[in-house]
Amino acid sequence: MKIRVTTFAVLVAVVVTFAACLSACTADPGEEAAEGVAEGTAEVNPSENTVQPFPVEAVVVSPRTLTRSIVASGRLMAIRRTELSTGVSGRAAEVRVREGDRVSTGDLLLRLDDAPFKLSVEKAEADLLDKRIDYAVFISDTTAVLNSDSTWVIRERDALEKARHAFELGEIDDGKLKSAQRNLDAAELLSGSRLDLLALNSGLILAEVEHARVRWELEQTSVHAPFSGVIAKRMVEEGQQVSSGETCFELIDLSRVRVRAAVLESDLGAVGVGHGIRISVTTWPGEFFEGRISRIHPTVDEESGTAIVEAELANPGGRLKPGMFAEVLIEGTSYENRIAVPDEAIVSRDERTLVFVIQGGRAQWSYVTLGQEGDAWREVTSGVSEGDTVAVTGNITLAHDVPVRVRLRE
Repeated sequence: MKIRVTTFAVLVAVVVTFAACLSACTADPGEEAAEGVAEGTAEVNPSENTVQPFPVEAVVVSPRTLTRSIVASGRLMAIRRTELSTGVSGRAAEVRVREGDRVSTGDLLLRLDDAPFKLSVEKAEADLLDKRIDYAVFISDTTAVLNSDSTWVIRERDALEKARHAFELGEIDDGKLKSAQRNLDAAELLSGSRLDLLALNSGLILAEVEHARVRWELEQTSVHAPFSGVIAKRMVEEGQQVSSGETCFELIDLSRVRVRAAVLESDLGAVGVGHGIRISVTTWPGEFFEGRISRIHPTVDEESGTAIVEAELANPGGRLKPGMFAEVLIEGTSYENRIAVPDEAIVSRDERTLVFVIQGGRAQWSYVTLGQEGDAWREVTSGVSEGDTVAVTGNITLAHDVPVRVRLRE
């Protein structure tokens, strides 16, 4: 045992000696001089005990308007959509458009074979001319036609008054009273509307009606675009037999779109006509399209507890398509002139809410009382004043009175 101790002591001495020699060989001459000047003292580098400033991003507090947006989802619809058809049956002689084609107001889309309809118009024009001749012959006796018999009307009017009086006294029945009324109606008609009666009696009026009808049918052989838009569907081919009223095209207007969003019943009080909205669609990530609420439906769905809100949006280039799913942000209640900080500036410590206010290059925590919520901002009713600089990044791990290096957020 003793030998082992002696051997261990020798080994320790050897190691210490070797370390001392190594230190002497690598020592800086300046350090040796310093040790000679102040033997037994150690020089301290002040920078080794200095804390480096912690980088943070901050904002300067100022009054602002807080707006609480309401999140909803919805679908896009065309602002105008219509199905186009012909008013008559016939064979499709010419189809000028296909699905996806853009058309302008008045453009010809479809033409039926109009030859049978043109023949009908020609026949109606001939019949009309014939009836006009008959009418001219009837009115050639101007004495019989134009001289109205006012005496007859006066006589029948007096007779009706007497019949009413007799009916009230019970001297005549209801049938005789009605007969007196019919006699007065006939006298007034023949006295003041003889030309119309002659036109009807000669067949002229019926000929005019028939002529107008066949001309309308001829016009119905062509389908024109009632407004500018895009052909969404085409359901007819050239040579196909088309029935009256059968849908041939679906035309949609993509210059503007409408979004129908479902808003929770609890949020309806903060929504109004004219409020702004922003929507986003997966087709165009990171891009927002803006509009304003045009209508709020008057009922709430009992099952979902939501009401439909509609808004219209401009759609330059037709990038928004009907049927697209949209995430909707609706501008809700606004609170003006509120002292507020970004949500990310607010930190919770020991179940208390605070922010870090930068003062003299150091982060000083300040307990705050919160007020109304806005989009990514929160009102602060105490603990922060206008003009304070508040940390918004790096504040999660900050401690009180820590030196910071500040970069103001634009």
